Amino acid sequence: MMHKIILATAVMMIFCRLTAASQALKNPDIIANTIEQWRVLEISLKSAKPYKDPFNDVEVTALFTGPGGIFIQRPAFWDGNNTWKIRFAPTAPGKWSMRTNASDTRNKGLNNVAATVRCVANESDQEIYKHGFLKVSGNGRYFTYADGTPFFYLGDTHWLYIHERFDTSNVKGIASQFKYTVDKRVEQGFTVYQSEAIQMPHSAASGMHVRNDEEKGSNFSDGFDESDLAGFANIDRKFKYIAEKGLVNANSSVTWALDPADHPSVYKEAYMYKLGRYWCARYGAYPVLWTIAQEIDKNMYDRYDSVTINKWFSLAKGIDDNDAYHHPLGAHMENTSAALASTSWWGNKKYHHWWPVQIQDNMSSPDAARNFWDNIPAKPVVLYESAYEDFWTNAKGARSAGYKAFQYGMFGYGYGANGIWNDTYSDDPADYGTGYEMPGRYLHWYKGANLPGAAQLIHLKEFYQKARWWNLTPRFNDSLWSRFADQGKSLISSDAQKIFVVYFFNDTRATGELRNLDKDDSYTAEWFDPRKGDCTVIGSFKSTDGHWTSPSKPDDEDWILYVHKN
Repeated sequence: MMHKIILATAVMMIFCRLTAASQALKNPDIIANTIEQWRVLEISLKSAKPYKDPFNDVEVTALFTGPGGIFIQRPAFWDGNNTWKIRFAPTAPGKWSMRTNASDTRNKGLNNVAATVRCVANESDQEIYKHGFLKVSGNGRYFTYADGTPFFYLGDTHWLYIHERFDTSNVKGIASQFKYTVDKRVEQGFTVYQSEAIQMPHSAASGMHVRNDEEKGSNFSDGFDESDLAGFANIDRKFKYIAEKGLVNANSSVTWALDPADHPSVYKEAYMYKLGRYWCARYGAYPVLWTIAQEIDKNMYDRYDSVTINKWFSLAKGIDDNDAYHHPLGAHMENTSAALASTSWWGNKKYHHWWPVQIQDNMSSPDAARNFWDNIPAKPVVLYESAYEDFWTNAKGARSAGYKAFQYGMFGYGYGANGIWNDTYSDDPADYGTGYEMPGRYLHWYKGANLPGAAQLIHLKEFYQKARWWNLTPRFNDSLWSRFADQGKSLISSDAQKIFVVYFFNDTRATGELRNLDKDDSYTAEWFDPRKGDCTVIGSFKSTDGHWTSPSKPDDEDWILYVHKN
């Protein structure tokens, strides 16, 4: 009898599965998709009719309902002919259901289309997929992953990434210029890829870039149509590769910052909003940080006024309104000589969540950093742009900027290398990502990818992870905490009285005195070498008066003094 019951049950299960499969074949709404948590799933829709102007004539959204009643709404994007696509990354394992809504409710190919998604646990060892997309920490000071784990922001700058060769290179044995630089930075411990949507063919003003291997871009100055989709296909494969390698893409959006200023009759606020929505639809399901335009905070050095800046505000709003993942959004800032938190045109917007700061001096004055630290409400501050290695500074300068940033409470650093930030592909024929300072500062991209400063930044990451950087508070020039021989080149931070970190970047061996130590506990002091990553123990001590004088630096180079309770 038991055998008959088991057999009958098995037959019924097979029948149910065959019936479901048959229904799926008969009903195109029933779609089975399986994807890992935090990975991008792409779902295609086929419009039942053509549109004269697909970008403007219809809007489509998809509502995903997941375990425990989670809701994620994603905008769909037009991808040529009668095809619309939805990109979705589930945030929890389990079954998700999808239902679309189109502004043209009579279009059965786009409206009220249903799908099911099965999300399985992500078993990747990449941090972004182990812990989830980024958000702002509870105290507002830094980024964390979705599960609350602090995120160490170490970025590499690629302002012309759209034009980096994806399928070729001019270095023997390297199949892809683009992939080589991404892979190199992943090996070096970088966590962020800083990119800008500079669409025009680079060096076009000089008549360059007419060869067959030029990467495609888009031109929105004459509206959005099918001719722009090849540029997006180029960007798509690069976003996908960056994500596959576990990097967060801190990306600026859509187009060059001055395009709306140069084509004001085309780039109206409503158009900018729709471009922002479209950008979010294509890339919002990837691990990203949004960074609007280039130096648009305050206003691209007065190229926009209080009225025309609304074009870029509209684009940012178009992204933020349609981003159910709530990726943090900031606006690429002008140099701090022109823009601070206190003078920002963006900081009071509800869709502004972090500060991508630009500092081009040697940061011996704390004034700029303190302006951001003291700003209310607190937001993550990242040294997003500083002097590029082998362009405006050397390896020491590029390395040093990262340590200064963290000592000043800027919990993130965007490194830049000549040849990489500007995509200088060759000098004969001249092939520069930008003609700025060319050919005088030319450096081939491969040499730029292998400059020594980038390799040394893994030590920055390792040290601050050890020091639990997210608990550090910058002490600036507060005499309660220190007195140094060279105050402007001796930067101190601490975790209350438990950990003290001092970065000495003076050109002598002079140090100074730590203050406000816990008189009831003993400490151990160490020297940390930013060039090699080595630690040398100085010794243990106990302070009876809360003060301790550091020995001289090992040499005239930059050093970290690390003092922690035993």
